[in-house]
Amino acid sequence: MSRSNESQDQEIVQRLQQSMKALDDVCEPADIPSLATLESRVREQRRIKRRANLVEIICFWLVALMVITLATLLFVSSPAVYLGIQVLGTVIAVIAAALWLVRHRKETMHHE
Repeated sequence: MSRSNESQDQEIVQRLQQSMKALDDVCEPADIPSLATLESRVREQRRIKRRANLVEIICFWLVALMVITLATLLFVSSPAVYLGIQVLGTVIAVIAAALWLVRHRKETMHHE
């Protein structure tokens, strides 16, 4: 390397350092939270999530109990209607599964 290249490199490095200092002066320093602050945020988020899960589980159990109660009352009051609903639901599920299977096979045949 020649002297002129070294001097140009030094000049470029000095300009870059000056630009970096100017950027540092313009930009605000990063506010890094303390470990205790981060831990308290994590605890708070866990508490909120645990509470939301508890509410969701309670709602699930209430709906499940209502469905079971209604199904039991329907079966006790009219077993024929209950069995008819069960058979109809099963038939619809089998037909839907068959249609999905046929459609899925057609799609795979077209891709080959």
